[in-house]
Amino acid sequence: MSEIQNAFKNTFKHTAFFSLQGHISTKDISMLFLQISTMLQSHLPLLHIIQICADNAKNTRLKEILQDIAYHLQLGQNLSFGFKKHKNVFGDMSYQMITLGEKSGELKEIFSMLSSHLTKEYRNKNKLKRALFYPILVLLSIMGAFMVLAMFVLPQFLEMFLSMHIELPIYTRILLFMQTFFTDFGLIFMGILLGAGILAQYMYKNSLHFKAKIHAYILHIPLVGAIIKAHFYYQYSFSLYIQLKSATPMDLALALSKDISNLALKAKFESALESVKNGKALSVSLKEQNALDDIALALINAGEQSGNLAEMLEVCSKHFEEIATDKTDMLISLIEPSLSLTMGILLLFLALGIFVPMWDMSAYAFGA
Repeated sequence: MSEIQNAFKNTFKHTAFFSLQGHISTKDISMLFLQISTMLQSHLPLLHIIQICADNAKNTRLKEILQDIAYHLQLGQNLSFGFKKHKNVFGDMSYQMITLGEKSGELKEIFSMLSSHLTKEYRNKNKLKRALFYPILVLLSIMGAFMVLAMFVLPQFLEMFLSMHIELPIYTRILLFMQTFFTDFGLIFMGILLGAGILAQYMYKNSLHFKAKIHAYILHIPLVGAIIKAHFYYQYSFSLYIQLKSATPMDLALALSKDISNLALKAKFESALESVKNGKALSVSLKEQNALDDIALALINAGEQSGNLAEMLEVCSKHFEEIATDKTDMLISLIEPSLSLTMGILLLFLALGIFVPMWDMSAYAFGA
């Protein structure tokens, strides 16, 4: 019996859902990477650095993960092995860039870059949350009122409207249709949506073709697609910069840099790699695949002509980082007024659907 109790205790202890300190935020990871980068500058042994970070970690789950990474380092595994094992926490980009840092000998710079990148990502997330919180709260309140009126108020007035032979306006008829639909088919509709969501998630995990289609579709969503492209273009150009700076052969640098999580863009970078292997310039190969933008391609071409390709790729990475930040700010600035407009339309629709027939009924009563 005690063994079963201990098993339950260990399960709850290692499950983030049941721990107030189980969630590891982007800010936690950013601060961790900054600590690692700073200690690498002091030339401390890597194992000692991870042990120090584990000892100082306030987050219970992060402490356990760092202890696990330190354990594998003691066994002789690479640092990237530990980060790959916990890729669901640190993300694909962090794992891939740490792997790159090990191969290029630029771990210090990689961790510094990741810390800076994640700090900006954390700030953007916070700005987005602040921009969305109030409008979404009001929108949910309006939708709740909308449902209450449609489900309980309208049906009571319906018989009176019909007995007085008042023609219902289109807005009221739509409300009544929605009320009837959700009353009769609401559970079925929700079940279909849930089933479709589960099926889509299953196919996303098990079908590379389906996953690639989704990745390609996401890239065409206005603003969101531009932000995602800029993020991966930043990762690609920074990865190439680090490797070429470390005198990694071009073919190998391109082979390592193409490993990004978006399959649609990864396919373009793989095709560009094959073109470079066949003797074409990198700028030409990327242009043929419609990868990167005109400014980045011009910079890469200039770098190829001048022999300063690594430096130009660093400029490209900063260019895409700025694009991602600017597009994110633009998205945030558009979301709040869009939600406000949606709320206004819902309120107007609700007012017209409820009050117009009531006014007609009052006019009928006075006229009678």
